[in-house]
Amino acid sequence: MADIRRFPAVRPVKEEAIGTMSLSYEKVVERFRSGRMYQNSFGEFFVYEVKDGEKVYNGIYACASVDDYLNGVILNHSCAADQVSKEKLSRLEKDGIQTEPVVLAYHKQPYITVIMDEAKWRAPAYHFITPDDVEHTIWELYDYSKAKLLIDAMYGTSDLYIAAGHDIAAASVAHCQDMRAADRNYDPSAEFNYFMCVLIEYESITEDGVVTVPRFQPNIFSHVI
Repeated sequence: MADIRRFPAVRPVKEEAIGTMSLSYEKVVERFRSGRMYQNSFGEFFVYEVKDGEKVYNGIYACASVDDYLNGVILNHSCAADQVSKEKLSRLEKDGIQTEPVVLAYHKQPYITVIMDEAKWRAPAYHFITPDDVEHTIWELYDYSKAKLLIDAMYGTSDLYIAAGHDIAAASVAHCQDMRAADRNYDPSAEFNYFMCVLIEYESITEDGVVTVPRFQPNIFSHVI
């Protein structure tokens, strides 16, 4: 059963969204610390649409559970699944900010598609076209009842697949384990027990056995853990 939840995202103001793609990790942290990027005071999901030529992809920014990774609910097919990036782990230990999402694929559930489509009835939070002619549109899914329905729908999912970001997931899990080891009375609801992800239909990114991961805008959201 997949444990997916909303998160209080660190995000840019609308006018600076497109500019985040060129930022280094250090610049993202600097902007957040200086107040140039802000953090929601409450948790949200975000529906993210990418139009790349004739291809249209729809994903949901959320947080996934470290325990699901450890217990095999989140499946990792990378041969380097257990190799933790020392650089990414060091960043988490130093700053406690995750700037890159893990892309998680789930098998198609029509009801989740309906929830995403309904979120698009509102004005988007961000809309821009990057220099590579890829169109990005992002909507907030802050309606509690819809968010609860999405959580329940994902809870009925028995497995998720890591399509991209194996090293990010591994570093997040290692950091979480370090935090738990340091405090045996840790809060299981604390943010370090979760890592930022983009949920996307497996069928939408797979053709003839080949997986194509959409070009989500780097640094558009970050997760403070």
